[in-house]
Order: sequence, then structure tokens, then C-alpha cells
Amino acid sequence: MTEKRLSGKIAVVTGASSGIGEATARALAARGAPVVLAARDEEKLAFLEREIRAAGGRALVVGTDVADRESVRGMVGRAVAEFGSVDVLVNNAGLGLSGRVAELRPDDLRYVFDVNLLGPLHCIQEALPHMPRGGRIVNVSSVVGKRAIPKVGGYCASKFALNALSDALRVEVAARGVTVTSVYPGTTRTSFRDNSRRTKSEKRGWRPKGVSPEKVAEKISGAAERGGRDVYVTPTDRLFVAATTLAPGLTDLVLRRFWAKD
Repeated sequence: MTEKRLSGKIAVVTGASSGIGEATARALAARGAPVVLAARDEEKLAFLEREIRAAGGRALVVGTDVADRESVRGMVGRAVAEFGSVDVLVNNAGLGLSGRVAELRPDDLRYVFDVNLLGPLHCIQEALPHMPRGGRIVNVSSVVGKRAIPKVGGYCASKFALNALSDALRVEVAARGVTVTSVYPGTTRTSFRDNSRRTKSEKRGWRPKGVSPEKVAEKISGAAERGGRDVYVTPTDRLFVAATTLAPGLTDLVLRRFWAKD
């Protein structure tokens, strides 16, 4: 039986209608946190809300477009009105983008940054005034936010930018007793890729099998409980980042062989 280590801690999860966000909402609720379910698809959120309530948890559905500042403001306002504060913010909502850098459409890239970078920024700026000492901000990044790979350079750039935002914020809010954790999943078995924007019908090359969204959710829930700086989901994810940092030239050669082909 899961311990209620987050009992009474109000958690906001963006992108909660599917994949990692859905699994994270379940995991946080199982740990006793009342969960604000934020995403655009309110119908899917309603199913998840009923599931959490049936298991004895508390949940609030708020239709939210993180790229829209007013939508985020309304979501946080409803969360505070219902529960009184925001103790945990999980910035999970994200959008993929595939395409060679030379062929990326600027409008696609702008929208991906609106969701993947400005979305977390909106949520952080709206939630922080309502976050007490001991609050947790968990930003879901990616291992490709540490080392970009071919044909997803635009998406990688948005995650690099999110990492930079997290690093600065972590220092800025430390004196308030708020922690900022970056979580770096590798490949995850979700519908994320199917919902990504594509420049063309490019093949992405070899991909690892990936882990379940529940495994990522466990890591996010741990960060919500304990804080921390950087969290990797698997040892392989950590090894990938370490190897690409220590041997960037060799990484280029490997990527040219396995990923950069047409």
C-alpha cells in the first residue's frame, strides 16, 4: 500500500489527460495529494477525476491551455479557491516537433516554444505567489534537452531552454524554501510521438524501446516528496547524457550513422 507522504499537499499537473501527466496525477493522488488536473481535453480529465475519486482521492478538473496566460491564471485561481494553495507544480504539458533544422517552419517552432517553454513559465509565475515554503516545482524536460539529436532539433531546443529556466529559477527561489527539480525521461511508451508536429514524413531512425509512463511518474512523485535537482528515469538515460558530455565528437559520429540518414 502506498504511503500518504503527500497528504494535504495540493498538486497541479499539466498535461494530465494522457501519458506521463495522467500517470503522475494517479501517483500523486495515491500519495494523498489533492490533484488539480490541467489539460485541454476536459473529457479525458473527467474520466481520470472519477477514477481518482473512486480510489478515495481528491481531484479537480480545470480545462487549461498552458500556452494561454489567461487560461493558466484561471486554472491557478480555481485551484487556490478550491484548495487554498499550490504546494506542488508539475510542468508536464509538452508538444513534440520533428524535422530537419533546415526545413523547420518558424510557426511550428514558435508554437512548440509557446507550449514547452512559455507554458511552464506561465504556470510558475501564476503559482509561485500561492506556493508556501517547502513548495516543489517539477519541470519535465528530456534527455534530448541535454544533447540534441537529428530531426528533432526544434523540440530539443525547447527543452534546452526549459533547463536554463529551471537552473536560474532554482537559485532564485531557494531562499523561499521552494525547490526546482528537472526530470529527464528518455523514450517513454506514450502517444506523444503520434501527437507531435511534423515538418515532413521523416523517419527518426533507431529508437530504444522506452519505459512506461508509470515509471516516469514514480520519479516525478519522488521529486514532489523530496525535492532534488536533477532526476533521471533510468541508468541508461544518465549514461547517455554523461557519454555525450564527455565525448561530443564521438556522439556526432554515432548520430550520423544511426539517426541522420534519410
